[in-house]
Amino acid sequence: MWDDLTYEESPGGARTIPLTVYALTSCAHCRDGMALLDSLGYGYRYIFVDRLPPEARIRIKKDIGATFHRNLLFPFLQLPGDEFLFGYEEAVWRGRLAALGA
Repeated sequence: MWDDLTYEESPGGARTIPLTVYALTSCAHCRDGMALLDSLGYGYRYIFVDRLPPEARIRIKKDIGATFHRNLLFPFLQLPGDEFLFGYEEAVWRGRLAALGA
């Protein structure tokens, strides 16, 4: 969705589907979500939104509001097809990943 941003790559794993995590550096839920992906063997790209320039943070917030009619909640996980999961709930993330057949 925001392909002009610079993402970091996780060390990777055997499971490869396009996943992107938008996180905050000080967010425990963000770390938990990324740790779950790591433990399940998923490779993913990620970005710490609080490290972005202010104009990029504002753009992301506006885009989320306009597209999903909701406020931003971290972490958010982008799945294939521009589907997003907002916030970290382990059971929800596990269930959605399993449903994708990954």
